[in-house]
Amino acid sequence: MEAEADAIKDSLPAFESEWNKASVQLTALDKSARGRDWSHSTAAIRAISEAAQGRAIPLLEGARGFATATKPKDGLFYMGQAQGETAFAEFVSRLNAPRKVAPAPLRSLLPELEALQEKTNAAFQPPRSIDMHPRFIALNSTIKAARELDSSRAYAGALYQYLEAVRHFGMLDPAVPDAAKQASLRNALTEELKKVSAAKRDDSIAQVFLERAAGWLNKPDGAAPSPDEWRATQIVLQQVLPAYYAALKPAAPRQERASRTATLTLVRWPYT
Repeated sequence: MEAEADAIKDSLPAFESEWNKASVQLTALDKSARGRDWSHSTAAIRAISEAAQGRAIPLLEGARGFATATKPKDGLFYMGQAQGETAFAEFVSRLNAPRKVAPAPLRSLLPELEALQEKTNAAFQPPRSIDMHPRFIALNSTIKAARELDSSRAYAGALYQYLEAVRHFGMLDPAVPDAAKQASLRNALTEELKKVSAAKRDDSIAQVFLERAAGWLNKPDGAAPSPDEWRATQIVLQQVLPAYYAALKPAAPRQERASRTATLTLVRWPYT
């Protein structure tokens, strides 16, 4: 944004010229990313790379929308984000973290994502839908990202985003674990970390969430975990982890529902 702002100023044609160049470059890189060989990488490396790559093209398209709806300078911001996500995805894909155990059995998570979306829709009721509106935005956007990755067969990234959505959904519950539960959570977290470290299957995606929880509870400066960090740790252990293990099993048959259909046209405000 800073590098191109002076050249573009408020000129939409100048922005379009820069956008077209970025589009050619990022589209080619996106196509190349979809053909990466992940056979020797851990599931976590693949998941984080796929999740970042999955954000790049939507951000690029959003850049054009913001440039038109507000001003070209705003579009540059999202164009830069798109380039950053692509660069990060490539960086992660090159990390030297070879998989030394059996691969995780990845698959489409469409049934789980549809079920979670239904639960989210049912939970979106006042006063919670008002009081926790930012959390619902994060939850829905994460489910959307997971579905887009799933549809492109980026199943590691889809699983990572699905589990993140499970965590967001759990955070809708405001209850904070008491002191007794906190001690139990610390013990359970230690045991689960040992379990995934010793697993003969690649459970590195689960390990990412467990290590994140360990970071919340064991800060380098010795600070106490916040109430949200205790809640999130409990959710990782009691909801995210079971969802992970269930996602590695074959999908349950989808039940087709007899219902009427309708076509909706949605007009989206740029800042939501």
